[in-house]
Amino acid sequence: MTITATAPGKLLISGEYAVLDGAAAISLAVDRHATVTIGPCSDGADSALTVRTTGDACFPFSWSSDGSIDFPVDPAGRGSLLRAALICFSREPAALPVTMPQVQITIDSAGFYTVPDTMNTDIKLGLGSSAAVCVALTGALAKLFGIAGDIQQLALDVHHEFQKKAGSGVDVVNSYQGGMISYRRSFDENIAPQTSGLSWPQGLYMLPVWTGEAASTTELLARFDRYRDAEPATFGPAMAELKTAADSLEAAWQNQPAVSLMDALALHARKLKDLDTLAGVGIYSARHVDFQKRAAAIGAVYKPSGAGGGDFGLMFTDSSATLEQLSAEFAGDIVLKDWSATASGLHVEGAL
Repeated sequence: MTITATAPGKLLISGEYAVLDGAAAISLAVDRHATVTIGPCSDGADSALTVRTTGDACFPFSWSSDGSIDFPVDPAGRGSLLRAALICFSREPAALPVTMPQVQITIDSAGFYTVPDTMNTDIKLGLGSSAAVCVALTGALAKLFGIAGDIQQLALDVHHEFQKKAGSGVDVVNSYQGGMISYRRSFDENIAPQTSGLSWPQGLYMLPVWTGEAASTTELLARFDRYRDAEPATFGPAMAELKTAADSLEAAWQNQPAVSLMDALALHARKLKDLDTLAGVGIYSARHVDFQKRAAAIGAVYKPSGAGGGDFGLMFTDSSATLEQLSAEFAGDIVLKDWSATASGLHVEGAL
């Protein structure tokens, strides 16, 4: 008598920052999953939210069919996400029962912090845990409240409510759909984003490496927004060039040989760095710059994945021999050892 929902994290291959302005992004789901379970409470017990990241914390709550929720002790981020979800569910026709059930909700995203085999640390990896938790929670609540069918837009609504409409939504959609996708956001809330499935190009190799530093996407986006508003004369041309590079890479992904994709990836990385130099966002942290120089010395293209500033970087090559050299050179920085372009998306099972 338990509902279990899982959703994967992601690596952004391309489209960083440009996707916010309407360019195409390529995103890859990875096998690190957020899990949300909903089970019954013991007789007479209050509903409770348990949050598992690097430890467990339990927060009793009460909720109502109008979408309101009360925590005597504020659970911060995950509690705000649950509040955002209830607000969105309350907008759905007849989504919430008149009497809300007494339940135990557990949100487990420990896999987005744990770094197996390499170091004993609880630093956040930066694989889109917030989006994965959002998708898993939306899926679990939809099952609880009897909402069937495609709930991708509902998950986007929940994330937008939680993030105050910041971000492009690519991480939410990739977590929902799984696999590797091309994504272009919609600026009309009534129109779904454009997405299509992608496969991995033959002859192209990628090595994800972790900087060992956690980055704040919210802080980086705030710097980006300040630059855009303060320096429109330089922002416009720099963003136009980055968008062109991102769109060209996405268009070539399935139709060009690996050597051409290497050129397109190098151009995208160069334009992303140009924008960072102008804006002072901090996308290319000292660690990213070091990785880029070391990768270039071996003959690979390097770029940060996602907002940058830390988290993951991606190394690309069209040579298996170069990939072996990279793997040896960066052995201590490889924490995502197995990845594919076919990781599954949202999965929900069970009943209450």
